Amino acid sequence: MKRLLVVVILMASLMAFGASLPRERIQNALSILQELSETEDSGSFAELMSKSNGIVIYPEMVKAALGFGGQFGEGFLLKRGEDGRWYGPLFLKLYGISYGFQAGVQKSGLVLVIMNEKGTEGFLSNNVTLGGSASISAGPTGKTLSADTDYKLEAAIYSYSVSNGIFAGVSLGGSIVRQDTETNREYYGLSLTPTEIIEREASGVEIEELVGFLNSLIGPKE
Repeated sequence: MKRLLVVVILMASLMAFGASLPRERIQNALSILQELSETEDSGSFAELMSKSNGIVIYPEMVKAALGFGGQFGEGFLLKRGEDGRWYGPLFLKLYGISYGFQAGVQKSGLVLVIMNEKGTEGFLSNNVTLGGSASISAGPTGKTLSADTDYKLEAAIYSYSVSNGIFAGVSLGGSIVRQDTETNREYYGLSLTPTEIIEREASGVEIEELVGFLNSLIGPKE
């Protein structure tokens, strides 16, 4: 119980002092995508993205553990339309708790590839649990997607962790996603619903640079 309390206090401190400005979050997300694209196993990610409905990027996930573990991240969602255009960003937060032998603090980037409308819709409600109504699986890695992977859209969301040049699928079942209402209001200058946000085409210097990189990575929508 004492260990759990220590983790809770530590995570609360990280959340209080780790808040990022929206444009900083976008710039850091671009850095994560660039790092990801340089790994040998990024080909499967690019193929998966070419079939996707959108992407969620948490540029800096912080995990803290002492027996019990917790994780927290600030990110955003971009929806990919049928026309290949990108909509958003919708700013989000992620919370999680883990169990088992573990200790220390770790930082990494997190990328979620959304494969269908159901997966996207899951992020539009507040306090949503990943792996609940929309299934989530560790994303396949490799230079190309192979026939023996679970890439045949059986999962609504595929997740990847990016840290110090290491790119790997990661399990996130049970993590909770919430709307980052204050950051959305700061970025857009007014209060909008999540649905209104993802109906707005992505615009602005930082987000257009990120969108341009995504498009160069995955090519036109199939």
